[in-house]
Amino acid sequence: MKTFIDEFFNKENFLVTQYDYNYLENSQPSYHICYNVNNQYIHIMGVSIVSVLENNKEMHFTFHIFTDGCDEENRNKVKILAQKWKCRCIIYILNMKPFQDFHIKVSRFSRITYARLYMPKVLKKKVKRYIYLDADTMCIKSIRALSSLNMNGAPMGAVSERASAIKYRADFLKLKSEKYFNDGVMLIDVNSWENASITEKAFSYQKEPRERFLGQSQDVLNLVFDGKNYQLPACYNVYDGGAYDEGNSVIIHWTGRRKPWQMVLTDFDAQWRTYNALSPWKTITNILPVKKPENYHDFQQWGRYQKARGNISGYIKGMFWYSWLRIRYKIGIQ
Repeated sequence: MKTFIDEFFNKENFLVTQYDYNYLENSQPSYHICYNVNNQYIHIMGVSIVSVLENNKEMHFTFHIFTDGCDEENRNKVKILAQKWKCRCIIYILNMKPFQDFHIKVSRFSRITYARLYMPKVLKKKVKRYIYLDADTMCIKSIRALSSLNMNGAPMGAVSERASAIKYRADFLKLKSEKYFNDGVMLIDVNSWENASITEKAFSYQKEPRERFLGQSQDVLNLVFDGKNYQLPACYNVYDGGAYDEGNSVIIHWTGRRKPWQMVLTDFDAQWRTYNALSPWKTITNILPVKKPENYHDFQQWGRYQKARGNISGYIKGMFWYSWLRIRYKIGIQ
């Protein structure tokens, strides 16, 4: 495992610059929400932020956005969002060099996912606790109860993965607890996190071969905690875009390959689009997936969903595009 001198974790080594858009009124105390995202997904994160604000209008928020880059257009839209909803948005531009020895399991993923491991170091002098959210989450109810949840001294709370995933992933990582959580929604107690040296322990997994892992930051955090985190109620991280909704969901999370900005299959997908329309970013209007060969699987899923709802013409349309795009994909025609 990799080791570090203490100075390695100094904020000056990680933080390049920050932009602070503060429109909170009368210095009101606020609840803190964190994201890590790269520039191309900031508009997706913006929808998540709007969903939090729209469903918690009696609360005041500071959003901490950790990124490896944010262009002027996105910064301006974050500022517009903060002005419109009278909240505070702080963008932290990170130096990614300290993260370079973390593995990348899938080439399309970014190392910015590991920023969630370092956030408490930046926030420790001004924030006692915060909620971390993935960009592909949507809040649909009040999160006040989550924000004040008693975690009995644990540094972090997260929702357990489904039973089938737990066994596979816990066995692969050789976790003694035989437990495994999803890190897309986390409640962080900053002082407890720091006292337990969670960041330092997580960074020790740098330079490990990627074959050791099935995922990225999630696997690293599960190795660090090995079941000693607080287990949040499942309603705070409802997987697969709400497929496991039992009527009490608070946070919907699109954990699978299908995303609500690609196509609309469910009422939760449609609800995500309404928050997108309220955001300062461009409104996404396509109902079908984008007709690109690499999306042929999405059309199969869309067609089957239409059939299940009795829409046979929709099913035929979906399967037609699935077949045609699959042929193009297999023979390399774009």
